[in-house]
Amino acid sequence: MDCFDTRQLFAFARGELGEEAAGSVEQHLDSCAVCRALLAEAARGPDDASVPHTEGSPVHPWLQRGALLGRYVVLERIGAGGMGVVHAAYDPELDRRVALKLIRIDSVSPAKQEQAQARLLREAQAAARVVHPNVITIHDVGRFGEHVFLAMELVDGTTLREHMRSRDSDWRGLLGLFLQAGRGLAAAHAQGLVHRDFKPDNVLVGRDGRVRITDFGLARIVHGLDESSGPASGQDTGAPKHGLLTRSDLVLGTPAYMSPEQKRGELSDARGDQYSYCVALHEALYGKRPPRPGQPRGTSEDDARWPSREAGVPAWVHRALLQGLAEAPEQRHVSMDALLRRLSEAPGAKWRRAGMAAAAGLVLLAGGAALHRSTSGDPCGGSEQALVGVWDAPRKSAVRAVFEASPLPYASSAWREVERTLDGYSRDWVAASHEACVATRVTGHQPERLLDRRVICLDQRLKDLSAVVDTLAGADAQVIQNAARAAHGLERLAPCADIPTLASPEPPPSDEGTRQRMEGVRTRRAAVRAKLNAGQVMPALELATSVAREVHEVGYGPLEAEVLDLLAETQGQARQYREAIRTLHRAIQAAESSRHDWQAAESWAGLVRLLSFVGTELDPDEEAPRHAAAALKRLGGDAHIEAMLSRNLVSLHRARGRPAEALVEAQRALELARKLYTAEDPELATALLSVGQTLGMLGRHEEGLPFLREAETIYGGTYGPEHPNLAVVLDILAVHEVQAGNPASALEYGRKALAIFRRVHGDEHLMTASTHHNLGGFLLELGRAEESLQAFGHAARIREKELGPGDAKLAASLSGMGRALAKQGRYREAAEHHQRALAIREKALGPESTQVGLDLLGLGRDLVELKAPGKARVYLERAVAIFERQPAGTSEASLADARFALARALADEGREPERAKRLADQAHEYNQRFPRERAVELAETGRWQVPGVVRRRD
Repeated sequence: MDCFDTRQLFAFARGELGEEAAGSVEQHLDSCAVCRALLAEAARGPDDASVPHTEGSPVHPWLQRGALLGRYVVLERIGAGGMGVVHAAYDPELDRRVALKLIRIDSVSPAKQEQAQARLLREAQAAARVVHPNVITIHDVGRFGEHVFLAMELVDGTTLREHMRSRDSDWRGLLGLFLQAGRGLAAAHAQGLVHRDFKPDNVLVGRDGRVRITDFGLARIVHGLDESSGPASGQDTGAPKHGLLTRSDLVLGTPAYMSPEQKRGELSDARGDQYSYCVALHEALYGKRPPRPGQPRGTSEDDARWPSREAGVPAWVHRALLQGLAEAPEQRHVSMDALLRRLSEAPGAKWRRAGMAAAAGLVLLAGGAALHRSTSGDPCGGSEQALVGVWDAPRKSAVRAVFEASPLPYASSAWREVERTLDGYSRDWVAASHEACVATRVTGHQPERLLDRRVICLDQRLKDLSAVVDTLAGADAQVIQNAARAAHGLERLAPCADIPTLASPEPPPSDEGTRQRMEGVRTRRAAVRAKLNAGQVMPALELATSVAREVHEVGYGPLEAEVLDLLAETQGQARQYREAIRTLHRAIQAAESSRHDWQAAESWAGLVRLLSFVGTELDPDEEAPRHAAAALKRLGGDAHIEAMLSRNLVSLHRARGRPAEALVEAQRALELARKLYTAEDPELATALLSVGQTLGMLGRHEEGLPFLREAETIYGGTYGPEHPNLAVVLDILAVHEVQAGNPASALEYGRKALAIFRRVHGDEHLMTASTHHNLGGFLLELGRAEESLQAFGHAARIREKELGPGDAKLAASLSGMGRALAKQGRYREAAEHHQRALAIREKALGPESTQVGLDLLGLGRDLVELKAPGKARVYLERAVAIFERQPAGTSEASLADARFALARALADEGREPERAKRLADQAHEYNQRFPRERAVELAETGRWQVPGVVRRRD
């Protein structure tokens, strides 16, 4: 059904339509979710018609509220500048608000506009490839008439300049914001992009505290297309052209923030951005921009000290700033990353970066003591300064504000767990950094080259922490739901102190260019892991794929192995199992060829789990577990990887129908988890769930329940009483309780889970439907057939609406309705539901599926009760055959039920009495093994045990 014209919808919202037209819109809205969403947007703000349009304004009169630009619906004008106009808009396809920037190119001659558009699109697409929390996200690029538009994330906040004007901002808070902006610049520089117009007005600060740089590269693009632009001075410097750069590409930007080379019309690179950044930071810290190059100044001593005394800014910050403001580009910091390190560290923390510099072959200051002098007297003090802008008071406050603003019922408990976990990780990181320094610089127990490697390892962990905080600072509902997992998912610090592990891989490259590229790879790798653990699987996959290509070009094997392992993990979570297996083989090859034994062992262990999701043809002889054990032995053992391997072997054994072997590995994994983790760690809960569920697969449900209950306690403490992750555990507990013969307890757990899902997801969500389905089974066990029918029916309605009429989950609920109807003696209705479920699952799952066997069993029983034993026998023979082919211990209860139902059909039909008796005896023997759980079935089969005969029913 086509949507209404947006202008008509907006007119309807303002009450401007006649009665007949309004009625048509109302009728259409009942069946069109997109138009309902657009109508909701119409109520969010005033109409653009109220915005005055001045002569010569870049605002186009047809871009009023309700106008369409591509698929985007214009909502309101929110800003304008030299490059064009910005509107808030609504994207109905992805149901989100965006910022639309319409870029002006009307100064280009008509003859060259097509070429100009094409170039602008290419450049804008290049800018869109910069994926970083501190660079504005560009969702889409397209044409609009003779112009080009960018669809970007819409940031709720203000500019960095407004923060600079705030009286509440001290130098620490402002420096923290600039450090975020600097990380965005560094990420873009790593992609080969230069801003050339960095200034506080081009930096947005969201209400969440996250900084985003805007207009990246657009200044060069737009001015480069402006044929009327020329040099800043009237002279032609004769500067060379480079690629697509025009004369106006070189001289552009805002004069107050331009680097000296920009003003001279020379080609400006990343060091020009560094200069502009330092001008803006100087203005933020001291309330004024620095003296222009060539302007008379005082002594160097005065230059270094007076602003610091005036504003309270430490001298080490000021010295880093002065170097970035050097007139000659080659005298500035070698990169934005180098500048950010200088700005992030007090002198007492410099030993850490000194180790990094030594690892890269850089020339250090003479007299190593100068590198780690501490005002506290501790030569290794000051490590905590590295947390400035990463996890300090302003960053923590920004993340807390996001969680406090969330309407999710578990947001507050999620925040408490995040705060507790990240505080602990930060303390441990500082302690590990101090310990690494002491081992080399104080006690001398550790050589300089191993300090270098410990520094690189700890620096990666700091990047990981920073990426997690960045992700949490921009959290949506999905991220908040996974926030505790993201915090707990930070990589362990212990390997950074494991000397054999650190000494094993090949040494890192020493040239500065490669080192800088590796720094960029490590930063983006950290962003991938943060997104993945926060539940943003597809964005993580896109970024991981890009990082894998980049790290291959760098050519450093250990880092490539780590990135490929992470890419494989991301592909696995995206259910691209075969692709993930291929990627892990590449990771193992890279790890083994570069002597990265720890990574090789971890990748082999990860491969075991992935193989459980595919057929046996990829590893018919199951060599992967043996390779994993060999790699672990070569490493000299690692309890965490050993626990991981055991967990993954549980998955493989389950998938291959070996529950007894799965139980052995699950118990081993739990034993290791109790040694490795605290009593409230989610990793311990995972191991407990594995043991409990595996015992259930073996029919030992009563034994499994204590493990599941302990896991429930951990999940409740970690995630809080309102979290959907807890509800999942409650659902598992409920299923095991009913299988253990405790339907009343099962119903209690199920209702707790349902209450959580309703509060979090609402009544029409698939998770709510799943719990309704489970409740139907519990109620049926309690003999409350009518309530059971209502619960199964509720689940079936939601599943059909959300999943469609051919989905196997719908069939499961229809089958449940059939069982509930049969309990009420409504066998004809029951047979109809079982017949429909059978048709769906045969098509969706194949004719040999165990779920198909359950439908055949249900339909066969209905037909026996309807006095049609001949028809019933056909279905029941198939059911018995399906269950008999299943691995031992997996479908024994269903097989017993099918055998007894077939015995009844044969007896009623007067066929094969001896076979009927044998089938009934087999069912009875099974029921006798579980007298409590199978009490009803045992009583029924017991009534059939007449010596020597099987009674034919009347």
